[in-house]
Amino acid sequence: MNQKLKQEQVYKNAYRSFFALCIRYCGDRNNAKEVFNDAMLKYFKYEQSNTVNEKGRFSLIKKIIVNQCINHIRSQKIKFVNIGDQIISDNFNCNDAEYNMVRQEMMELIKNFPPQTRLIFNLYIFEGWSHKEIAKELNISIHTSNWHINAGKKKILELFEVENHHGR
Repeated sequence: MNQKLKQEQVYKNAYRSFFALCIRYCGDRNNAKEVFNDAMLKYFKYEQSNTVNEKGRFSLIKKIIVNQCINHIRSQKIKFVNIGDQIISDNFNCNDAEYNMVRQEMMELIKNFPPQTRLIFNLYIFEGWSHKEIAKELNISIHTSNWHINAGKKKILELFEVENHHGR
């Protein structure tokens, strides 16, 4: 397979696997397309001068995409306000079955989060980053990261409450 066809196949597979991730971070399709394409260009440039293990390809692409999403959000000049050392309770519990049932509704809700909360929520919930990792990467306090996670969880819980009141 020639290089161009191989790249096209990698692009298509990555698009199917990761475009939703870009939408989750960016909040709209146009920005998500731009971020995804920029990330793939970075990946292909990297691949030209480095050997990429077939098994690790998609992990590397995902990492590049997440970093590109972070850079995109940073470029929007969003401001983080550091939250004080107050204790914030974490009363959010759900099992995998409940999570999977409402995943699509959550994705729609997350797209409408303020950019700061959307970024931190995605890194914590979907990428599995710790508050410490998020704080270091975004140059914010751990408490600020925690506050944004709790703000996102609160909005999702409000969604559940509205659905329960409507008898869904």
